[in-house]
Amino acid sequence: MGIRCFLIEPIWGEPLPEPRGFKNGEWPPDRYILGYRRPDTGEEHKYTHEFGVGAMWRATWYPRNMTWNNETEPHLIVCCPNGPEATRDWDIDSRASNCGLPEDRLHRCWVRRGEPPNLTVDKAGVTCAAGAGSIALPNWHGFLRNGELTL
Repeated sequence: MGIRCFLIEPIWGEPLPEPRGFKNGEWPPDRYILGYRRPDTGEEHKYTHEFGVGAMWRATWYPRNMTWNNETEPHLIVCCPNGPEATRDWDIDSRASNCGLPEDRLHRCWVRRGEPPNLTVDKAGVTCAAGAGSIALPNWHGFLRNGELTL
């Protein structure tokens, strides 16, 4: 049995004083993020890490094509366990530290399938030779399968 993931979404505030040239609701947003809400329970916190392991959110503050030249949506981050009293955020849409194609800006080191939070992350797609679709942290190594973090 794994740790079930859940989606958290931003609570939007006032417009930024200097718009970044994007219309409201586009990515990246032109509004302040006041905190986050878990839609399935209504739970709210100011910071993503306050939700704990299994929380999943879109990094709307990252610029488009930050890592890849073909990004169509914000990076997806999930809070993973990293030992008995620690957590660590995994940017599923980032480049792996052991990426086999470090100069390529089109493949994905981790390929995600499904809709958040019910995702599977693996190597089924245009990818590199890094790993087997798992995330290796200093004190935890596991997978994201069918919306669950598993060993």
